[in-house]
Amino acid sequence: MDTYLLPAITALSIITLSIIFFSRIGMGTIVGFIVAGILLGPNTPGPIAATNIEAIQSIADFGVVLFLFTLGLEMKPKQLWNMKKSIAIQGIGQVLITSVIFSFLGTLVGLTWEVGFVIGAIFSQSSTAVVMTLLEEKRQLNSPHGKNIFSNLMAQDMSIVPIMALIPMLAHQQNTHDHSLLYSALMAIGLLVTIFIIARYILPFCLKICVFNDNKEGFSLCLYMTIFITVWLSTTAGMSETLGAFVLGMLLSTSDFKLMLEEVVSPFKKVLMSLFFLAVGMSIQPNIIVDDLGYILLWLSAVVIVKTIVFIVLAMIDGKGLPIGIKTGFALNQVGEFSFVLLGIATTSGALDTHSAAVGFIIISISMIITPLMNSLGNKLVKRYLSSTITDANSTPILDNELIIIGLDEVGRLIALLAEHAGISYTAFDNDYECVKRGKSLGLNAHYGDILNRGIQDKARLTEAKAAFISVTNSSLLKEIALKLTQYEHLDIYARTNTREDELFLKQNGIKYAGSVYIESTLQRGKELLVNFGFSEQDSTTLINKIHEDMKQKNDDSLKCPKEGTNKFQM
Repeated sequence: MDTYLLPAITALSIITLSIIFFSRIGMGTIVGFIVAGILLGPNTPGPIAATNIEAIQSIADFGVVLFLFTLGLEMKPKQLWNMKKSIAIQGIGQVLITSVIFSFLGTLVGLTWEVGFVIGAIFSQSSTAVVMTLLEEKRQLNSPHGKNIFSNLMAQDMSIVPIMALIPMLAHQQNTHDHSLLYSALMAIGLLVTIFIIARYILPFCLKICVFNDNKEGFSLCLYMTIFITVWLSTTAGMSETLGAFVLGMLLSTSDFKLMLEEVVSPFKKVLMSLFFLAVGMSIQPNIIVDDLGYILLWLSAVVIVKTIVFIVLAMIDGKGLPIGIKTGFALNQVGEFSFVLLGIATTSGALDTHSAAVGFIIISISMIITPLMNSLGNKLVKRYLSSTITDANSTPILDNELIIIGLDEVGRLIALLAEHAGISYTAFDNDYECVKRGKSLGLNAHYGDILNRGIQDKARLTEAKAAFISVTNSSLLKEIALKLTQYEHLDIYARTNTREDELFLKQNGIKYAGSVYIESTLQRGKELLVNFGFSEQDSTTLINKIHEDMKQKNDDSLKCPKEGTNKFQM
């Protein structure tokens, strides 16, 4: 028992102290994990030394896969298509130009142009894991520069397969795994078609069975099995496994289960991403840094300067403007995790010797470590010198939901329709899939999810919403949700109740707008909500009367759930 406790306590203490220290000085948790990995790795004389780094790295790589999957969930196919210009000009353009520049620089220091081109192709890759984690921490994923950075990273992922095929050719070796261009294209098309079938038909069918049977474990296992199958298919087809995961996520971005899928993946993603950065640190060899410090700093400086300039120029050509170009350049001027794979291929093919590969590994790792500093520097340059000419789109958060509706029974859907008519942005949640389907059929912004889950609360952005309306028939669950939402002090909470006792309980606990289940009372709650959103009494009354008349003409049939009154809203 004691054989593992002391090393585990020591390792966790080093990791924790490192994260706290580097977060405190503003460099972020990523640097903390990498430095902790250096201290714990086999190349430093620390209190313990981890071994079998390759096994740790292979496990941690799945964290990057999950990260790309969750990014795909946030990106609809149409949005990716809208990025095609930036992907071509900035993303692919950067890879080609950086490779050519380093081919020229290589000849200046006595290398062949082929070796220089290989080095440039390796260094052209930026770190999806580091940069997207950094943007996620700073809530900048949906900012203009965040979207531009993302399009560049997607293009780099697409370039990996051609680069992998090109390196042995530049090393003047025959790649035994090479296939014709037609064969590669057919494999890629076959992979995309297979992922499409899985994402649109097979997985949703399995998830619905799990939901109808209230099988949480089956829901999670179906998802992870699908991700593993997608990764295996991508590798078999010779494609990037992260690209396959991203495509899977993107095809599921319109799924009714989108938020719950993300919530299932989130805990493992965070743990494995932390392990990934830890493994990077463990692989660093400090003795090489000491022996070749000047050489490392020279190439590191070249990487940072060249990539920053190339990104800025291409962003300007693409019409993104100088501020976005600077933020993109300073965020992406490091070298990414896929470069480790490319270094291995370059070494085995003879394009680079083992010592050069070890130096390249150090350069990649250091570039990752300084990414938070570079990103901060880019933001400061824009703020200091360009703030008078531009407005930072990220200075005010993008508000997706002014109103959160919890429960999609007859009353919840009525409030959603009211919000639709009034032009109030909203998102509705329910854990009864039949009610979610009925809401979707009415064109409502309905999602399957449990608002008591902290992850769903974060995705609903309750910290930024103005109001929440609770429509849950179960008395104890209604009280639990209402009390949970009172933690958000700025939030106006509206609730429908089944009994006078529940109404009194909610009002005694600070829920001002609580009333009975009758339609007239619901409309009255809706009127109060509209007035609090800035509508005049007259406009609110007019809109309420219009909806009431529409309901009478339709005999309320469009609002009823097939299983009305069975809202369980628990998972």
